[in-house]
Amino acid sequence: MNKESGTVTLENRQAILDEINFLLATASGIDESRAKKVRKAIDTLRSSDSTPVAAGEEPPGEEQPAAVQAAEDSGLDAEINAALETLRTRIHAQVERRNRDYEKSLALTEELETALKNNELQHAERAYHKLMSIMGNIPGLSEQRWKDIEKRLNHVRPQLRKLESWRHWGTTQARQDLIEQMRQLIESGLHPEKLSRQIQQAREQWHTWDKSGDQPARELWKEFDRACEEAYKPCIAHFEKLKQQRRENLSQRRAIIDSLNARYESTDWKQPDWREIDKFIRHARRDFYKIGNVDFKHRKPLARALEEALGKFEEHLSGERERSIKARERLIADIEALGEVASLRDALDRLEVCKTQWTITVTGKRDLENRLWKRFQAACDTTYRRRDAERKEQASEREANLKLKQALIEELEQAAGATDEALLANAAALGRVRNRWQEIGWIPRKHESGLDSRWRAAQKQFSSALRAAETRARDSALDNIAQRAVLCHRWEQATLAGSAPDADSIEAEWQALSVLAGTGSETINRRFNQALTRPDDTTLSENLAAKQDACLRLEVLLELESPQECQAERMAYQIERLNASLKKEPGAQDSPEDLLLVALTTGAVPADAAGAIERRIGECLARYKGRS
Repeated sequence: MNKESGTVTLENRQAILDEINFLLATASGIDESRAKKVRKAIDTLRSSDSTPVAAGEEPPGEEQPAAVQAAEDSGLDAEINAALETLRTRIHAQVERRNRDYEKSLALTEELETALKNNELQHAERAYHKLMSIMGNIPGLSEQRWKDIEKRLNHVRPQLRKLESWRHWGTTQARQDLIEQMRQLIESGLHPEKLSRQIQQAREQWHTWDKSGDQPARELWKEFDRACEEAYKPCIAHFEKLKQQRRENLSQRRAIIDSLNARYESTDWKQPDWREIDKFIRHARRDFYKIGNVDFKHRKPLARALEEALGKFEEHLSGERERSIKARERLIADIEALGEVASLRDALDRLEVCKTQWTITVTGKRDLENRLWKRFQAACDTTYRRRDAERKEQASEREANLKLKQALIEELEQAAGATDEALLANAAALGRVRNRWQEIGWIPRKHESGLDSRWRAAQKQFSSALRAAETRARDSALDNIAQRAVLCHRWEQATLAGSAPDADSIEAEWQALSVLAGTGSETINRRFNQALTRPDDTTLSENLAAKQDACLRLEVLLELESPQECQAERMAYQIERLNASLKKEPGAQDSPEDLLLVALTTGAVPADAAGAIERRIGECLARYKGRS
């Protein structure tokens, strides 16, 4: 190969390489006809050159320029081979993509025909636009294939245009109706928010029709736009007011942030009031978010400024918050440990002390605070449930005590209604019942008042009945003694007169009286035994003096008149009683019962004084019985 021939070969190789690179650089797709020409040029070059394009060895025996030329050809051939391989790959991918797009075009054509057959305009339009988009981007499609698809499109286009014309007519009517709706909104008086939403929805509907491919006349659009603008006028002032409100909200939120920063600077962090600071921050955060909306562009800067202000506080509050949480956790543990305290009263006292120690200086997160509070409540409830269980047990015991006390009251009421003989025999019943009452424990609080009233009434009833029985028994015994005293007086005076009655008749008369027992029975029996024996004058005088003294004292006590000759003794006795009263000597006071027994059981008196003394005794006895 001569130098001139080598130069020509070199230029052909370079032109081929440049052509391949040009084809590869084309973005719209490779021109396959030009690629075929390149391939043909490469085949021609290889056949005209005895040295293979791909050979890289120097031919032996050549001069040094020929060797250099061969090296250059070999390098170009390598580049051509690499570029050609890339070109083949690209063309193969392009052919496969073209075949796929062609198959997709056929499918879309069939879809378009089916949609038009079913009068589905929107579906048909979507398929048609997709088909046109694909067909405009299929490089190298054969003319026959183009004709097949174009033929089918020409067949369906009239029906597509017809449906589009019908849609245009219907959409125009709908657009005119929408314009009329906008005109009606002008004087509708709707709230600006609702009015603006309806206007916005109308505009969106109009644009939806535009996107469907149906374009209205320019004048129709202007008419619609004027109606919307006119209807929107009442909204302008409303939204301007909202805008002003957002500006005011912005100022208020900035003021809260400024107050936080100022508070931080003015706080003495060596001796802070943690609870007041925590309260201030919580209220500031609440008030910040309670304020209405601000413009969107200010939201993030405001939020950052707030977090920065709160973050400075948090640097100090976090430590105190942790300390407060740990203190309350220890307090909960102490309350939980109260379950081991044997004495419920001590446990309750300690619980009340612990509850006063539950303080929150700096609050934690809500879920943490809720958990702590629930633990605290549960720990307290454990002790309270223990108290309730004991109260329940006490309530059962008190119910039993109530029944016992009610039984005692009924027993006392029954005793009070018994006969005099039974009452007197059961006189100690009240003391026994009282002792048993004291031994019984507490009763339910709601029954205390009523039961105490019944208890007092039962005691009063029994005491009154017993006193009445005792009075009746005493009066009966006193009547019995008085009757016997009358017999004794008659027999004594008969004996003094020397005409003593028969002993057997006296005994029979004495025994005919009711049986006498108790106080006075012995002394009256002694008088009876002495009634038939005449006493000496000294005894008669002593008996008279004793009866007169007893009568005098009875007359004072029973407020009866005394004989004139006894006034001095009466006065002396009254003074004696007054002195004893002043000295608080209740033992020195006489008993009317004892004085009556003395007067009735004392023996015979002189006959000349017997009538007077017996009258006085009878008056005293009658007054005493009347007072009883």
